[in-house]
Amino acid sequence: MTKAQKSLFKQLKKDKHRRAFVEMLVGQQSHLGKYRHWAPQYLQKCLKKKVKPAAAVRDVA
Repeated sequence: MTKAQKSLFKQLKKDKHRRAFVEMLVGQQSHLGKYRHWAPQYLQKCLKKKVKPAAAVRDVA
């Protein structure tokens, strides 16, 4: 995730918007092809913070 994307994610207030953003991010990264390590790390971070991860991330990881 780039700094601009991280900043944009933090500005989103509704969970629905955050889920959509993460799904878009997963799609973008799978299209680019070299960010396979991101989904497992994001999943780990969600588990550590006891937050339910987006379904798109669980499917990829």
